[in-house]
Amino acid sequence: MLRMGQIVRQLSPNTTRYYWYPGEKKDWLRALLAAGAGACVFGLSYLLTRSMLTATVLGLGVLSGVAGFNLGRRDLRALDDEAFEKGRREVIGASGRAAWRGLVQGGVMALAVLTIVHLPARGLVADWLLPLVPAVAGALARQAGLLSGRFARESAPASAYATTASRRPHSTDAVGEPGAAV
Repeated sequence: MLRMGQIVRQLSPNTTRYYWYPGEKKDWLRALLAAGAGACVFGLSYLLTRSMLTATVLGLGVLSGVAGFNLGRRDLRALDDEAFEKGRREVIGASGRAAWRGLVQGGVMALAVLTIVHLPARGLVADWLLPLVPAVAGALARQAGLLSGRFARESAPASAYATTASRRPHSTDAVGEPGAAV
């Protein structure tokens, strides 16, 4: 099911206008947070270094990192174990939305790479290495988002999976207790 947000505007006592937009308000606010963080880092680093290349790489790296972390958490929530219990259509729908998020993230990374490549600075580092920084930051942050969401979940204690045979103390040798002086 595609989630939609709704804005309700009361134009007059008898007129109400409804605006629909894709996604949840929380997801849009997280995207704005990523853009704002990237813009702040861009501005601060440009003030400190007076280098457009450094400011752009750092700003786009932070933007893609925050956005990647949010997309990783969103993917984990979307592909929750409960979605797979509902049926094939829900699984296909959730997978399609995850593919769409991956396509959007890839497009943003490609735009970041093109932005850095087309800056006036030239050289091996400026043309070949620095454009990879936002893409690598976004990919690592997405994995961190997936892992943090996975670690935040409650899991069954390991003792629930242990068999009764594995709970018995192991005998190391016939001399005595394990760890005893020989």
